[in-house]
Amino acid sequence: MNDDFSRRMISAVVFSLMVFSSGGWPPSAQAADEKDAKPSIIRMIKERASADIRLLTYGVIQEPARSSQNPDNNFLQLPHYTADLELRPDVRLDGNILELSAKPRAKLALRIWEEGSLSGRTCWKDEWYVNEWMMRLKVRENLLISYGRENLQWGPSFLFSPSNPFFRDNGRSNPYMEVAGMDFSRLVWIPRNSWAMSLIVNTDEGRNKLIGPETFENTYALKVDYMEREYYASVVFSRKAHKHTLGLFGGWTVSDAILLYGEGSFMQGSNALYPRNDGSYLGASMQKVHREDSGMKPIILIGTSYTLESSGTFSLEYVYNAEGYSREEADIYYELRRKGAMAFNMQEMAGVLGKMTLWQTIDPGLRLLRKNFAMLQYTQSNIVNKIDLTVRWTQNFDDGSGQFLSLLSCSLGDHLELFSSGMVHAGGQNTEFGSIMNYQFMFGIKYTF
Repeated sequence: MNDDFSRRMISAVVFSLMVFSSGGWPPSAQAADEKDAKPSIIRMIKERASADIRLLTYGVIQEPARSSQNPDNNFLQLPHYTADLELRPDVRLDGNILELSAKPRAKLALRIWEEGSLSGRTCWKDEWYVNEWMMRLKVRENLLISYGRENLQWGPSFLFSPSNPFFRDNGRSNPYMEVAGMDFSRLVWIPRNSWAMSLIVNTDEGRNKLIGPETFENTYALKVDYMEREYYASVVFSRKAHKHTLGLFGGWTVSDAILLYGEGSFMQGSNALYPRNDGSYLGASMQKVHREDSGMKPIILIGTSYTLESSGTFSLEYVYNAEGYSREEADIYYELRRKGAMAFNMQEMAGVLGKMTLWQTIDPGLRLLRKNFAMLQYTQSNIVNKIDLTVRWTQNFDDGSGQFLSLLSCSLGDHLELFSSGMVHAGGQNTEFGSIMNYQFMFGIKYTF
């Protein structure tokens, strides 16, 4: 979708919202006479249409880590300061049979660099795009067909959703930053109140651009959901590039205070890149060594939540990632990355090889780089009827690194909200959480019309 089309679409949406909110165009005398006899098209649209417009402005300060993954910040070229102004209208037209929705976006951003070869430079950039849109047809009361660009999420976990074959990011680390949408076709059948079945295929990567070792390929999924009052469970069968994956998630409300839940995925082999010593220029390379394996490589997440009488909730999650690197593989990985960073600063073919190596090591196709993780989170809402707070610590047991996360929002009336997020990483440059960023802090204001 090109910028001109996106600009025209956003302009049309904003103009339509102005018309709807102002009561439409002034009616002619003839229209006034026919008002009681026949509703106008505009009135019919207004009855079916809804809109939510949010204006966000926020600033980000961050410090890139000094690591071999991003030598002198010349590989990733991360800005030190960012300031954004975003217009986020969500519009929906809900008919009896057909439902239409769109989430066009307009963004103006300022970037300032303090590290690397871009140090001292500033850059203004505007973006016009549609992050999500959808057309949904109700064939019957229990049968729906849809096509469009969506952020399709499910599962109870906070860290990530291993049962979701389409998205690695579940958006729960920073709800103020939108997850880029992907194009889907879906068929949903609801045979009974407790059951639902979905056939899903992603037809295009949309705005969710891949940066790992794989190019986009269609993923086909069958999702079966079952829900009762105290428990729920889902099974997701998916197929991509001749690889079959079984995803699972579910939860059980033990009492008013205790919730148990879990997620997992089971796939034969792995499409990810693994470091192997060889006779190449850098002494090692990233290879798809497990692509044809017949053995399972599960990702298992188990969690529990406990809600206090004061309304605060503690959540604890543990993840076992069988796809992750062993200690020996991690040692080869970091040594290869170090040599790749050295080659990156060289000329001609050596520099090209170094850049390619760093692209492979930054995202080898794994959800998590190592095998064992835990997360402890505390959340409390409606503090003095205004404040929502979340604090989280994630620990990598294999390399000792960790991540602290905080989310804070304060409501100032019906329309205005202050928000902030913070992320601080602990660990050396040869650790999972210490390789990209030392810290990142975000402060912003959201106004809802």
